[in-house]
Amino acid sequence: MINQYRVFQIKEVHHQHWAKSYVQQVEDGFLIHHQNYQSAYKGKPASSDTPMTARKRLEEKRPNTFIGRAFGVGDVIVWDEEKGRKFFYVDKEELVEFGGFMDADAAGNTVVYMVPNYQIDGKTGTWLPYDSEVVEDVCFFMMRNEQRKDAVSPIVVDSKGIFVTDAPNGFENVRSILTEYVHRDKKKQPNMTEHEKCLTNGTYERARESGTEQNYDMIDGCVNNVPKKPRRIGGRWSVLDRLHIKQAERKQKEQPQQQQQERSRKN
Repeated sequence: MINQYRVFQIKEVHHQHWAKSYVQQVEDGFLIHHQNYQSAYKGKPASSDTPMTARKRLEEKRPNTFIGRAFGVGDVIVWDEEKGRKFFYVDKEELVEFGGFMDADAAGNTVVYMVPNYQIDGKTGTWLPYDSEVVEDVCFFMMRNEQRKDAVSPIVVDSKGIFVTDAPNGFENVRSILTEYVHRDKKKQPNMTEHEKCLTNGTYERARESGTEQNYDMIDGCVNNVPKKPRRIGGRWSVLDRLHIKQAERKQKEQPQQQQQERSRKN
């Protein structure tokens, strides 16, 4: 992942939400997600830069390549560095870090352990992923409401942030529901080879890689950002990293067989 930062601004169609505080957006039920925003600027930070110093610089002087409205409250800074990607909402006095603004990796996973301020479609308030569990190679996250905490039952979402089930007693009593969810999701997916996917959608590789490759010139059919070793996040080893490493190893083993099948089909 290359070091860069981008600024996104709320689209014109949602102008009633311009310049509102983070708390007000959450109370109004406005989804702070890239689908409701548009890109306004991309810059490269200095080695000593932080998201806050970048904010101050943008407030002091508008770059020539900055498009859209004046930078300010309501904008989102997407900060990319070697350690990963972070999202910051530009509030009146601070930058509020939150999760789920856009796809975090090639598989479309948006949830990151112990990153606060997730908004879940159909649920009020913001949520914190505080536990995770892998069921049949699919990672699920336990989320608690950050405003009402113990007054609201924890919920389980998949790695894309989609609500799966309420879980007042944790993972113990919902594993069968999660297994059924995985099986149902697999049935929805067409059983196609990589070659058939490319024929069906010429942008398949671009879509698959665009979650991790930060420069479109780097999209070449190979996802390069699967870590070699799991990262330690929030005091524990990343479950998603372990899962992705396992999936990458399995894919490498299956690749020669798939290539042989493709050659046989062509002949």
